[in-house]
Amino acid sequence: MEERSAYPPARPVTFAPQQQPYAQPNYGTMNSDDELPPQHFMVYAEDDTEPPTYPPINGDPQEQGWFARMQINKPQSNSAGAAALVLMTGGMNIAWSAGFGQVKGFLPDTHILICWYIAAMIGALVSAFITNHITRRPIYLFASFLVFIGGILLVALPNEHRAIAAARYINGFAVGLVIVPMMVLIGEEVVPRNRGVSAALLETGSFAFGIFLQIIFFVSYSTSSFSPMRLHGIIAIIYALLTCLFSYFLVVESPVYHLQRNNEHAALDCLRRLQRPCTVTQESYQLLEEHKRYISESDSSEQGLPALAKLCFYRGLVALSFSPVVTLGLMTSAVISEGVNATWPLVVFGIFILLGAYVAGFVMDMVGRKIILLSGALICGVVAITIGGICNDLINLLFSSKMSSVLYMLFALQFFAGFFNSSASAYMTEAFPLHRKTYYIAASFNVQMLVWLIVNACNIDPQSLGPYFITFGVFYVVFFAISFLVFPETKHATLREAQQKFRGILNGW
Repeated sequence: MEERSAYPPARPVTFAPQQQPYAQPNYGTMNSDDELPPQHFMVYAEDDTEPPTYPPINGDPQEQGWFARMQINKPQSNSAGAAALVLMTGGMNIAWSAGFGQVKGFLPDTHILICWYIAAMIGALVSAFITNHITRRPIYLFASFLVFIGGILLVALPNEHRAIAAARYINGFAVGLVIVPMMVLIGEEVVPRNRGVSAALLETGSFAFGIFLQIIFFVSYSTSSFSPMRLHGIIAIIYALLTCLFSYFLVVESPVYHLQRNNEHAALDCLRRLQRPCTVTQESYQLLEEHKRYISESDSSEQGLPALAKLCFYRGLVALSFSPVVTLGLMTSAVISEGVNATWPLVVFGIFILLGAYVAGFVMDMVGRKIILLSGALICGVVAITIGGICNDLINLLFSSKMSSVLYMLFALQFFAGFFNSSASAYMTEAFPLHRKTYYIAASFNVQMLVWLIVNACNIDPQSLGPYFITFGVFYVVFFAISFLVFPETKHATLREAQQKFRGILNGW
């Protein structure tokens, strides 16, 4: 609710008859020397005083419930997440590389498995340099065009090695191109009370949904005459067209972008458009003042290096939770425990990937990022070490009871990996200093892509299951212990406050 007393005092200004701003209608007869009542000439003008100052805003000041706040601030997530469908196509390609893909006519080689990650890294680097110089809408539109071209290649030539490789290069570059501006917009446009859920659902949730779709395609069409790669291309084309529409109509530029160019009027207009109803309120002025303080107090790049080191390590561990080795463990345990023709374990596996990301996203702003991180790291680490201990003894691969236990533990592993990954998305939007934000986001994203590239380039067999899961689990347990000291809680914090919390190495308290 606006507080009218917080606005500058108004003083009445009257016009002489010849100064009326518009002609008055003639109602009845009136003598020429009669005067209209004074209120017909009264307008209000602001006094020549300094603009009011507002206290810093620490989240959404409105006291409505969660659903009401989401509706009021929905344009913010719509603007930042206009390219979320591009990330879904990226999740489909990640799942394809991890083993949920089949091409009729040839076996995928190392190059076609890793080419998507190479292109995604290049796209993120390019985006890091151009995001600060152009508005976000052209980036989203160009990325949707690239996804469209890649989809056409898959529809036209679904079984050609070169066409699939080219389509994966194009899609990877598009995903890398949008990931940087998307994370920037989430941090700068979404109010602090909703930033966690928006980051988790728009990034982790989008990738998870794409992985789930690819698993469904793999299960449903692996024995069909209809090529699953052609269906992959059709979905990519549809998502590209939708992204183009969403980007054109829903994207609103970041207020910080305009304030950095001394265009306060445009920044205030962006804030107006990022809420419902689209009117300038006292909260709009408060957010404007907070963005100004954020720009003026932004740390230097050297002060952001500790946050960069933490997020790079964090995002590297995210890649371990879903890889070709994990897929091999899933398929091995499913075949031994449930039979060769059983497909339900793969579908349930995909459902748990999706559930983990969405459950964590919806509770992110209620329980905090750090609790989500710690719970995901600890449970994933313990479960992975247990799986590794079973698979390390190859004789256990012959017992259906042992493999049934591994199968259900893999379901739990993916559910809590969604917690771990979602917290990484939220931290990425708020940890980095303003002047190096795009470069640091690209760097941490590329570390994750690099880990995936290395794992996909390695030769895997059942003997690698035990060492991989034990290493995976040890890394997660160690990270759980370290996180107590190095990761702060940034729930409901503004970008300026979150940046201050990430200064230094030991700032977990």
